[in-house]
Amino acid sequence: MFHHTNFLQNDFLPVVIIKDPITWMASMCRHGYETRWWRVPQHCPNLVPNRWDKKGGYKVIGEGEIAVRVRFATPYIGYEPEPDNKNRTFVNYTSMVDLWNTWYGQWYDAEFPRLMVRFEDLLFHAEETITKVCECGGGKMQKKFRYMEAPAKGTTGVHSGSAGFLASLVNYGNSTLRMKDIMKWEKDSEYFNEHVDKDLMELFEYSYL
Repeated sequence: MFHHTNFLQNDFLPVVIIKDPITWMASMCRHGYETRWWRVPQHCPNLVPNRWDKKGGYKVIGEGEIAVRVRFATPYIGYEPEPDNKNRTFVNYTSMVDLWNTWYGQWYDAEFPRLMVRFEDLLFHAEETITKVCECGGGKMQKKFRYMEAPAKGTTGVHSGSAGFLASLVNYGNSTLRMKDIMKWEKDSEYFNEHVDKDLMELFEYSYL
């Protein structure tokens, strides 16, 4: 969570979009943004080191976990890490699963008003979901609802290869594609099932491996 001294938290309503942790990790492998961890195309998401991770310094195969760190642009409220000499604030996590658990868990446990909306509901029930979000914030929807096919974040730079609306419908509407080319190693699946936040999985109706 972040704060700014010129704003009061209760003056606005944050809307947090949560995503299935499996498809979220797959997305992170394609677009890591400010998340840094050892990864190779042959093994990502990589929760437990395997033979592909040896070059990253993970010598013991099948044990432990692959740590993740995220660079935040503002001071991180909670642990209050100090920025480095380049004014960068890094927060460490034990794994990608820990990052998902912690980030969304802190939003869920927040003591101020906020909305948490499933990405999947925005994709498959966009008009209904956005209408409810708008009404919750005291707004009123326009009469004409318009879908946008182009990727919302653009397709250049770190967003290169981002999927548009129709492509996302195909990718996320087919349950068999959820696991396409990822999480093939049983150690990763076991780690995920054991460490993912059970309360969040149940509340947002996401399925285990």
